[in-house]
Amino acid sequence: MELAPETFAIHQGTVERQWNFEQAVEGFARRGIRALTVRRSDIEAYGPDRAARLISDAGLQVLGVSRCASLTDSDPARITANHDENLRALDVTAKLDASHLAMICGGVPQGSRDLAGARARAREALEKLLPEARGAGVRMGLEAIHPMRVATGCIWSTLGMANEICAELGDGVGLIVDAYHVWWDPDLDASLKAARGRIYSFQVSDWLHETTSITGDDRGMPGDGEIDLRGMHDRVREAGYVGFVELELFSARNWWQRDPDELLDVAFARHREIFEAGS
Repeated sequence: MELAPETFAIHQGTVERQWNFEQAVEGFARRGIRALTVRRSDIEAYGPDRAARLISDAGLQVLGVSRCASLTDSDPARITANHDENLRALDVTAKLDASHLAMICGGVPQGSRDLAGARARAREALEKLLPEARGAGVRMGLEAIHPMRVATGCIWSTLGMANEICAELGDGVGLIVDAYHVWWDPDLDASLKAARGRIYSFQVSDWLHETTSITGDDRGMPGDGEIDLRGMHDRVREAGYVGFVELELFSARNWWQRDPDELLDVAFARHREIFEAGS
């Protein structure tokens, strides 16, 4: 059975319909994968200390913990509750010795049209969490999400927007570069150059030409869509990123319907073809 390339990592959600948390850790280790991003909800249900032992015993390291509670709510009670939840998320991230906590901040609260206010609250929430994150030794990774998801997913649509916040807040706040969400941005090259030293993660999947979903669960295997993934990979490396290339493939109508080992066979081959050929 073919083992994973050395630079290959995977998001747990790539096989979440086929393998539970324990099965995913066992399956990834069996296939020689070295690093993964985990679902925080699964870690909390399993028990953070127990999960940390399982992952460590399997020889895996944790890249990201996905994800934070909303940073954009306007109700004072919800703001307080979300802050407390995010403190617990920082604790989980520290127990797993993860690279970062994914700060996918949430969209515009339902019934509101105040996008600027939502963005301001997200920044304020990050600033309030930052001393606690630094004290716990946890980095917060800001992820820009495709603009079709502003209402329900994330109010930062470009790396440029997220990078401005990183520059303002300083150490401990960086970027998750998800190719699926940012490939369309005409300012992408400039934003990657400006992000030098701040990139915590590089996630890949492909944008299918005739995608059927705006929620992000109709992604393509790298090489099956429209994104110049090798070109983006090279620019991310030029910006100083030296970490893993992480497959984050949410695919309700295709890959979630297949055997995970089949998925991994194809993913390993595509990784070598796209990201390692000629390097």
